[in-house]
Amino acid sequence: MSTTHSTAARNAATDAVTALIGASGNLKFRLSGSVSSPGTAVATLPLSATAFGASSAGTATANAITSDTNATGNASPVANATLETSGGTVVIHMDVLSSAGSDRIVMTGGLTVGAGDTVTCTSLTYTALPA
Repeated sequence: MSTTHSTAARNAATDAVTALIGASGNLKFRLSGSVSSPGTAVATLPLSATAFGASSAGTATANAITSDTNATGNASPVANATLETSGGTVVIHMDVLSSAGSDRIVMTGGLTVGAGDTVTCTSLTYTALPA
């Protein structure tokens, strides 16, 4: 038997996780790392004061995300991204790839961020539990 969750449980879990980001969090693109050791950031995109709207059908959509118009960049490709508090505590760690798939951010312009590049996030959703 597989595990399923009610919509109310999915909404509650998603809202609880996104609330941990708090006010003035960041989306950071990184070269490597994990939740406990996030690695070097090459671009930092500030989140709205309220990072995500309320979850609907178990998924929360991020509010406006400000572009990083002067990324530090690096010759190495971006491997992952983090959503974190304004104090730098990682709340969510995810893969970054150049093709679509679940549980990842897709970078459409390639995975390498150069010094001075502008990095933009046009949309971002988060789901804590499967249906």
